[in-house]
Amino acid sequence: MCDISGRIYCIDVGNTRTHCALVEFSGPFKGGRAGLENFRVEDSRNYLSGQFSEIFCSQDLARRAGADSIAWCSVVPRYWRDISRAIEDCGLESMQLTPSNSPMKIDMEDPMGVGQDRLAAALGASLMFGAPYIVVDMGTAVTIDLVDANGAYAGGAIAPGMHAFAEYLSERAAQLPKINPAEADYSLSVGKNTVEAMYVGCAKGFCKLADGIISDIERDFFGGKSAADKTVFTGGSVELLPKNWLAERKIEYNLVHLGLAYSFVLNKKLETDAK
Repeated sequence: MCDISGRIYCIDVGNTRTHCALVEFSGPFKGGRAGLENFRVEDSRNYLSGQFSEIFCSQDLARRAGADSIAWCSVVPRYWRDISRAIEDCGLESMQLTPSNSPMKIDMEDPMGVGQDRLAAALGASLMFGAPYIVVDMGTAVTIDLVDANGAYAGGAIAPGMHAFAEYLSERAAQLPKINPAEADYSLSVGKNTVEAMYVGCAKGFCKLADGIISDIERDFFGGKSAADKTVFTGGSVELLPKNWLAERKIEYNLVHLGLAYSFVLNKKLETDAK
């Protein structure tokens, strides 16, 4: 056990939005399961990814939030250079989470191809559960990932997000209108008009897709038993899903930020131990 403390400005650069939050941690810390009680998230904000570097510098976001360090990840390589420069100019100690510095082992054919946000979410979930566990991130894309019994990131599934489903249909089929998944009626099993039919297929079908993949993971890695108490959901599209479907499911909107902060802590500890 060790005492830790700090205020880390955590930045998750996505395809369309960049989500930021200040993560404060303090107190005795063992690491791993139940560590979430030592991490507190505040001042969550989001920005258009293409504008973030300029906003970060002009508004001095990290210092104004009272951060003493920065941890970040990005799934958009074209933004890396600008964001890296902006963070460097800030003058605070920083770390970009990548597969090469991940404190979590990666059991994949191409570890360097794993998305930085997926690693961050998996690390964040390790503050909630002991391995194995499942992480479901519902954003622009849906990722359903497994951390295996050895505590290694062991892979997962990637599918289009709910909005991508809806936009694809209207863009590729001339007679299908644009729909807003937030307006879906989840009580329907069949649609009585085109829009209702699209809601059933896109919105309700989205839940069935997630359930099906999770069920396969449960069969292969949880002995066929339910992993509901070891599965966490995150991502912007979670709030669009039906409340009765979400009922008993664990939700943590700041999972990636928690994982970024935790990875920073673990890497600093490794540096200290190596000295």
